[in-house]
Amino acid sequence: MVSTASAAQRQLDAYNARDVDTFLAAYADDCTVRSFPSGKVLMDGREAMRDRYATLFADHPDLHCELVHRVEHESFVIDHEHVTGLREDEVVHAVAMYEVRDDLIQNVWFVREE
Repeated sequence: MVSTASAAQRQLDAYNARDVDTFLAAYADDCTVRSFPSGKVLMDGREAMRDRYATLFADHPDLHCELVHRVEHESFVIDHEHVTGLREDEVVHAVAMYEVRDDLIQNVWFVREE
């Protein structure tokens, strides 16, 4: 049996390697990325994510995400992360919630103030 967290870990490893193709392979074609709690859609579909993350990876060669804590419950994975290399000399504290179906990330919510 595959762990729900395996998809989240694959995309995290690819994020840190700045490998956009491997990163996106962890996501369903029709995945949706939203802001939480508003529900505002940030990206709709894997190809929409490609543009955003290809640019992010190219523009930030020191980008790195450290997993601080992970909670896995049924089809959901919640990651608390520290991201460096995005803003000079600043650690970005992030919380991402992933819904995983058939070993692919179907939905993502980023907890953020709007």
